Parts: sequence; C-alpha cells; structure tokens
Amino acid sequence: SYDRIYFSQLLRSIVRQKPELAHFDGELHERHVADFRQLDSERLALAKYRALMAHYERMPPHSAVGAAGIVRSEMERKRGHRTVRRLLKDAGSVVQCIKPVFMMSPLSVAQFLEPGTVEFDLLVIDEASQVQPVDALGAIARCKQIVVVGDSKQLPPTKFFARLMSDVEDYDEDGDDEAQAAQVQDIESILGLCKARGLPEKMLRWHYRSRHHSLIAVSNHEFYDDQLFIVPSPFELNPELGLKFHFVEGGIFDAGVSATNQVEAKAVCRAIIEHARNSPELSLGVAAFSVKQQKAIRNELELMQRQNPEIEEFFAAHPTEPFFCKNLENV
Repeated sequence: SYDRIYFSQLLRSIVRQKPELAHFDGELHERHVADFRQLDSERLALAKYRALMAHYERMPPHSAVGAAGIVRSEMERKRGHRTVRRLLKDAGSVVQCIKPVFMMSPLSVAQFLEPGTVEFDLLVIDEASQVQPVDALGAIARCKQIVVVGDSKQLPPTKFFARLMSDVEDYDEDGDDEAQAAQVQDIESILGLCKARGLPEKMLRWHYRSRHHSLIAVSNHEFYDDQLFIVPSPFELNPELGLKFHFVEGGIFDAGVSATNQVEAKAVCRAIIEHARNSPELSLGVAAFSVKQQKAIRNELELMQRQNPEIEEFFAAHPTEPFFCKNLENV
C-alpha cells in the first residue's frame, strides 16, 4: 500500500511538471511502433523488388550476334571456354548488364580486367585502412567515382606490423625505433592517401556490434572522442557480460628467450577449463598477441586437457566451432 501511494504521488508530481505525459497512451504508442515496423519491412521488400525490376529492364536483348552472341555461345560450350579476361574484353558490356556488381580483390582486378575494356560507375573500397595504394590504383583507374570505407584508427598494412605480430624472434631490445617508425610511415593505406588529399569525409556514428557498452567504451573515449552512438543494452548490469580486468600475479613477458608469457598462458588455460566445466553450451574464443603466445596457450591447454578428460566433450561435441585460440591477425 505504501509503495502504491508513493509511486502514485510521484507520478502526479511528474505530470504536474510535464502535463503532456498525462496524454500518453501506452497501448496506442505500441500500436504505432508495430505499424511502423510492418510498414518499414514492407518498404524494404518493395525496394528489393524495384531493384530486381530495374535490373531486369536493363538486361541485354537475346541475340546471336555481337557481344551478346559471344556470351550465349560461351554458355552453350561444354569445354574450350574463353578465359575470364578474354571474355570480359570481348563482351564486357553484356556481362556488366547481366551482373552489374563485381566484388573483387585488387589482385583479381589486375588479373581479369584488361585496362580500357570495362568501366564502373562506382567503386567501393572496403577495409581501406588495410589496402595499400599500389593495390587500389588499378581499380580506381577503371571507375568514375569512389567511396573509400575504413577506419584510420586501425593500423596500416605494413610489414612492420606483420613482423611485430608473428615473428617475435626478431625482437631487438635496443630496437631502432626511428627506422621502424619510418617503415610504418613509408607504407600508407589508400584511406590515408585519400585523407591526405582532402577528400570529403563522413563518420559513421552508430555502433551496433557490441552487446555490452564496456566492449567499445574505451575505444569510443580514446579514439573517437565519445562521438559513437552506442545503443543502450538491457544487460548493462549483468556481471557475466562485458569487459573485465584480471591481474595476473607474476605474468611477465620473456622478451629475451621464449618471447612468451608462460604465467599468463597458464592463467588463460585455467579460465578455459573453468568455462568448459561451467558453461559448455557457450562457445569460447581466445586471442593472443603473437603466434608464439598462441602456441604457448595451446601447449598448456593440451596438458590440462589430459589432466581433465571430463571436459573433452566441450571441445568436440559442438555443431559449429566451440573453441578457438588464434593470434590477433587471424582473429
């Protein structure tokens, strides 16, 4: 009774401050939301069929001569087909009418598209922070407009980065930092090149991948100046979710000899065993900062698996991939 009176008075007080709340109808609002969802889904379906119709109307006529005839004869052949490069050279316009969108790697562009034979209205370069300019320029030369999508906060595609992640035996305690930094700067991405040339930029602000705010909070604050819009999570207070810090006593990186952190590897393996016992229905991924640390974790895990045979089912009886341990690049 006390709670009912207390909250009723609280509600009256809030309504006096904001009279428009008194006119709010929860059921009507939910109906509006449901109607919007349905109309939004129908609009998406309509857009799909409009795209299909536009594609169908641009399809080349059925012809036995010219470029269309070449494509038709290639379809009828059982063997001795033209190479893809030759086909696109001889009948590229018809192939583009049939397949207006090409998804290719930079190497495939150079391999299959002869310069001057096929041209695109728009080129989209995804993950542009990982694409070197020398790889992208061939595709750019074949288009009228480009959209470069990437994150300049990611590390550029460098040999230095690859060596740092996988070839730790080259670690030099006195390291020539200036030489290494120069190497990073010498090889920039196509994204960095576009930024240096002053091309117009637009930041995508919506972040929807993280189910818990703590997974992106540090990056949002340190790298993106708190400009990312993070969808509120209903699981914010769940102690089982999110990012946690666990201090490992004595976990020191052995830079001089093994280039691993054995104490930390054991701690990680104990956490894996605990997960396999307590939450076998949930998959698990482990990311290590180098190939050597990944191997150290795997070796330690093999020993612990032999000592705990009852958890073997977790690693074997899963419909997809129950567990992985990979170095950062492979993740």
